[in-house]
Amino acid sequence: MEIDQVLSISAIIAAISVVVGVIFAILQMRQATKMRYTGLVIQLNPALRTSINDLIEASKIMDLEFENYEEYSEKYGKPTSDKALVTLAGYYDGLGFLLHKRLIAIDLIEYRNLAITSTWEKLKPIIIGLRKETGLPELFEWFEYLYNEITKRKTNVYLSPNS
Repeated sequence: MEIDQVLSISAIIAAISVVVGVIFAILQMRQATKMRYTGLVIQLNPALRTSINDLIEASKIMDLEFENYEEYSEKYGKPTSDKALVTLAGYYDGLGFLLHKRLIAIDLIEYRNLAITSTWEKLKPIIIGLRKETGLPELFEWFEYLYNEITKRKTNVYLSPNS
């Protein structure tokens, strides 16, 4: 091999190394930006900083018996003053937002084995009633989004021929 060929190959390898390094640096910067954005979302949403003890305490709302918004209001008072409702719905709403923005993977949420589907199904009449009463159709929309995504995923897993 001639010296010119060796120098050319060396130059090509050096150029490829620089390009690979730049691509790696860009990917690292994008990941760091995503992490900072996720941290900011969590800082701005106090519901996402809810402790496990608060979530366990709030989950006692699942033991309440009611058929619809009106019955809930009669038996337990205004839903907006129910700390358990606001804690659970707010927490799941925050997770749904993170999922929608692709800041968290759905399998991480499933890994935590959170009772998302049963909680939405239990609280749905209250949330729908609150939406109507307040005129805020987007109230806890990310909780509903999270429920829909988890439900779709479960349906796809059960229908998959590879399962």
